[in-house]
Amino acid sequence: MVDKTTAFEEKIKNLTYEKIEDEKLGAIYSKEKTIFRVFSPTSESVELLISDDYRKTRKDKYPMKRNELGICEISLEGDFKGYFYNYLVDGKYEVTDPYSFSSSINSLASAVIDLKDSDPCGFREQKSPDNKEEDAIIYEMSVKDYTADISSGVKNRGKYIGLSEEDTKFKGVKTGIDNIKELGISHVQLLPIYDFISVDEDDAKFFDDDNYNWGYDPELYFAPEGSYATDPYDPISKIKELKKMVQAFHKNNISVVMDVVYNHTFKSYDSNLETLAKGYYHRMNDDGSFSNGSGVGNEINSQNPFVRKLIIDSLCHWAREYKIDGFRFDLMALIDIDTIQLALKKLRRINPNIIIYGEPWMAFYSPLAFDKQILKGSQRSKSFAVFNDDFRDAIKGDANGYEKGYIQGIFSNKLAIETGIAGSIAYDEKRIGFTDKSSETINYFNCHDNLILYDKLAISLNEYNNIDDYVKLALGIIFLSFGKPFIYEGNEFNHSKNNDANSYRSPLRNNSVKWQDKLDNMDIFNYLKALIEIRKSMEVFSHTDAQFIRDNLSFMENIPDSSIIYKIKNEDDTYLIAINALDDRFFLDKESLNSFIGYPTYKIRKIFSKEGINKTDEDISEALIIEGKSVNVFKLGVENGL
Repeated sequence: MVDKTTAFEEKIKNLTYEKIEDEKLGAIYSKEKTIFRVFSPTSESVELLISDDYRKTRKDKYPMKRNELGICEISLEGDFKGYFYNYLVDGKYEVTDPYSFSSSINSLASAVIDLKDSDPCGFREQKSPDNKEEDAIIYEMSVKDYTADISSGVKNRGKYIGLSEEDTKFKGVKTGIDNIKELGISHVQLLPIYDFISVDEDDAKFFDDDNYNWGYDPELYFAPEGSYATDPYDPISKIKELKKMVQAFHKNNISVVMDVVYNHTFKSYDSNLETLAKGYYHRMNDDGSFSNGSGVGNEINSQNPFVRKLIIDSLCHWAREYKIDGFRFDLMALIDIDTIQLALKKLRRINPNIIIYGEPWMAFYSPLAFDKQILKGSQRSKSFAVFNDDFRDAIKGDANGYEKGYIQGIFSNKLAIETGIAGSIAYDEKRIGFTDKSSETINYFNCHDNLILYDKLAISLNEYNNIDDYVKLALGIIFLSFGKPFIYEGNEFNHSKNNDANSYRSPLRNNSVKWQDKLDNMDIFNYLKALIEIRKSMEVFSHTDAQFIRDNLSFMENIPDSSIIYKIKNEDDTYLIAINALDDRFFLDKESLNSFIGYPTYKIRKIFSKEGINKTDEDISEALIIEGKSVNVFKLGVENGL
C-alpha cells in the first residue's frame, strides 16, 4: 500500500479529468480473469471481499494495491462470473463498488457479470429512433405507477417488462405502452430507474403501501433498480428486462429519457463514496460538514476529476449499454456546467440525437461558484434545455397553493404567456426570455413534483366540476408554443393524486394511473391526441432559431388581455392561433383581422378547436368568432387556395 501522506493527498488534489478519464474502474470481467479497480486515495487499506453467494458471512479476502492515481486494484485469475463482492475499507467498513453494473437484491453486494449475457434477442441489432431534439414531445412517467393498477390489464404490473406488453386494454380503451403510442409521444421520460435504496426490492412487498418511493435517493449509478424486475435476486435478469422495455419503446419509435440524480447521494457519512474517499465526492463546508444545496443532506462535488468521471462514465454506460436516448437532470444547478458540456460531447458521439435537460435551480445555498451553476440562461447556445418555471406559473399559478394563472383568469400574465409561446427567446422589448433557441426550453405546467394539474385546478377554482375547459387551455398553450412540450402521466385524462403535493413516498392509491380515468375522460385524451397531430402537421415548431421566430411569429396587439392571437408563417403556410380564456365568445372584427393578416383577400379555415381536428371554412363577413374557453388553429390562404 502507498502511505497516506500529505504529499500524496496533494497529488490527488492536483489530478485533472483529462489525466484519468480513460481509466477503467469497477469489476472488469473476462472468462480468464477479473480485475477489480476502485478509487480510494487516502484510506489506510482496501481489501476485496468475494464469494459465490452474497449471503455468506465468510468471504475470500484479498488485499488491494494502490497506484499513483489513488486507484486500488487486484486481479483474480479464473472465471468469477456470478460472484458477489464488496470492498472492506480500513479493515472495518464494507461497501459496494460505485461502478457496479448490477448487484444483489437491495444492493447488499456488487455482482460480477458479463454484460453480453444481458442483451435480449435482437437488442444490439435494433436501431434507436431517429427522433430529433427539435421535434421532442416528452411524456414523464414512472415504471411502477403506469401499470401497477389492476385496471392496466398488464400481466407484469409495475415492472420493466410490464411496459413492453402490447395490446393491453381496460374496457376497450388502450393502456400501458399502447396509450403512449396512441397519443403520438416521441420521448418518454422515466422517473429513476438506476439503483435506489429507499424501497425493499423483495417482490412480496412490491405493492405494500409503505414500500413506495420515486427513487430520488441514488445508491448505485451504473446499476438498474431491482424492485422493477420480476426477479430482483438475479443480477442479469434485471438488466435484461430493462433492456426489453427500452427495446419495446424503440420498436414503436419512442425514445427513452432517463431521470438522473447526480446532485446528491442518499447516504452521507456512510455512503460507499464517502467511505472510499473521505471528503472527496461531496462538497464540504469549512467545518467539515456536508454542504446541502440539494436540501437532503449533501451535494456531489462534480468538479473533482473522479466525481466528474463517475458522472460522465455512468451517463455513457446508460447510453451505450442500454441505448438510453436522453437524460433529465434533477437539481441541475448543482452540477457544474463544464461537466455537463463534457458529458454532452461524449454522449453525442454515441448517439447524435441524445437530448439533455434539467432543473435550473437548487434547494439551498451551494458553494459551487455562481458562474458554474446551471440556472435559467446558463444553457444559452449550449445544446441542452432547462425547465421553464416562468411559463409554468404564468399558465396556472403557483405549484401547490390557491394562486391562479392565466387560464384561471389572471390576464395580467398575458405577456409572460406570449414570451413562453415565442420559445422564451428575446422576442422584442416587451417579451424577453432566457433562451437563444426555442429548443432550450422545456414547456410544462406540471411534472411529478407538486400538485398535478387536475388537483391544482380543483384547489384554485374551488371546484371539481367544469375543469375540462381549463385543462384544454393549458394543453393548447403548451403544444402550440415554440419549445419542447412536456406532460406528466395521466394529464391526458385528468389523473388526480388526491391533492397530494409531494407523493414521493405516498402509496399507489395516490400515485398509480387509474385507467378508468381514461374511460371517463376520453374527450380530454382525444383533444390532446388531435393537438399533437396538429402540432406535428404544422412543422413550424421544428424551427428553433430565434431570428426565424421573430421573423415568422406575430402577436396581435390592442385586443383584450383575456385573448391571445398570433400568426405563424412557415414557407407556404400561414396559421392563425386564437386563445380565448373567457367563458364568453370573443368577436374579432373583420377590419382588425384584415389588418393583422395583411392579405388583400384570403380564406380562413378552422383546423383545430376544443372539439379537436376539424376543417371548417369560417364566415368572416363581419367577424371571426372565437369560442369561450378555447384554443383554435386556423389555416390561412388566398381565395380558393386552401
